[in-house]
Amino acid sequence: MNSFENSGGGPRRQSSFHAARIAPVAAGVAAIVVAFYASSSGFGRGPALAVTAAAAFVFMMVSAFVRPAKIVELVTAREAAPAEESQELFSDIEDRLIALDEANEVFGSSLNATDMFRLVASRVNEIFPFAAAVLAVPDESGKLLKFVHSDGVNSEALKDIEIDIKEGLAGRAFALNRIVTEDGITADAKALGSERVSGYRSSVAIPLAYGENPFGVFQMFTAQPIAEGEDMHKLVEAIGEHVTPIFRSSLAFERTLSSALTDPLTGLPNERAFYMVLENQLAESLRHRNERPLTVLSIDIRDFGAVNSMLGHTVGDQMLEFVGMHIGEHLRKMDFLARTVNDEFGIILPTASKEVAFEVVDRIREGFAQSEFEISDGEGVVVALNIGWATFWKDGETAEQLIRAAQQRKRQTKSETPADVLWFPREYVN
Repeated sequence: MNSFENSGGGPRRQSSFHAARIAPVAAGVAAIVVAFYASSSGFGRGPALAVTAAAAFVFMMVSAFVRPAKIVELVTAREAAPAEESQELFSDIEDRLIALDEANEVFGSSLNATDMFRLVASRVNEIFPFAAAVLAVPDESGKLLKFVHSDGVNSEALKDIEIDIKEGLAGRAFALNRIVTEDGITADAKALGSERVSGYRSSVAIPLAYGENPFGVFQMFTAQPIAEGEDMHKLVEAIGEHVTPIFRSSLAFERTLSSALTDPLTGLPNERAFYMVLENQLAESLRHRNERPLTVLSIDIRDFGAVNSMLGHTVGDQMLEFVGMHIGEHLRKMDFLARTVNDEFGIILPTASKEVAFEVVDRIREGFAQSEFEISDGEGVVVALNIGWATFWKDGETAEQLIRAAQQRKRQTKSETPADVLWFPREYVN
């Protein structure tokens, strides 16, 4: 770890401190104005989020470039600095921690969880330089910790890992609900894999708790040893106090947004999510009109009304789940499937021309022809689908135009197909 270096000249150093305090405040005020304008203007959701994210980026950049000293350099050589200058440094550090709270107030309900994590990580890195940082939260079972966000060197290797809730330094901090540090990262090499933590020297795990109950862990990996001592412990505690409410709000907002965009029956994205994704994909296709095709599919279940009438809504709900699951099995990884309304499903096929879309449709039809929906033990029916399609820009250039064209082709498919009867076992018909 580098020791604190006194560059000489108290007034010059002091003026840099004042500049360091004023610049982030000015950037914060500007960010508030921009965020408010973006949210209250007539922009669509996509452009408004883009403007807000840009404001957050500027906020981070101004803060990052105005860096008079790093806290680790101070706490490892505090005695080398004059008392007056040391107090000035600690005051500046407190300002930077408070800036975390300001960032949460400005961007807390505007940025997605990933961008908010990067913003917080950027601020923390100014006062506690780390090689990588991660956010871990328990899974639904409460038995595993999942690393949901990461930032820094080799951070992608640390994302989406699941470990036992008591393993590794993060697991220990979560179980004990207290800050844990380790020099040598032996515990994490065992829990995460030595290749994932290669290049890291030490680690500190900070539990994030609401009351007495931890809801996650913020862990930082460093390339150099972490200094022991009261000052370092106070610093890490202070970081934990400031980041805990930010991450709690961010995770709660993410869960709320997820619920608002998810169909509770099938677990698929809902109509609102479908339109949001379609608007974003259309923006990409508009920018690259000739190089980026886009096709939309509209699907419903043939004679679904008869299923509800003859077998009841419980079986109808089970059929909707069956259809949603099996459609997804025949899509490409980049494709987006949503349950839009009633028995209708919408699919967005990015980069798909009409020919590619027809290949996807054929796979869906063939898959359903070979799979029966089970009504009871040993009894089942083959589910038939009505499918319509529309391609940008031949069938429209807006979301409404494409969906309307796809639904129109779907209705044509129904009229051209002979009336079918769902052949149920006799006891169900009676």
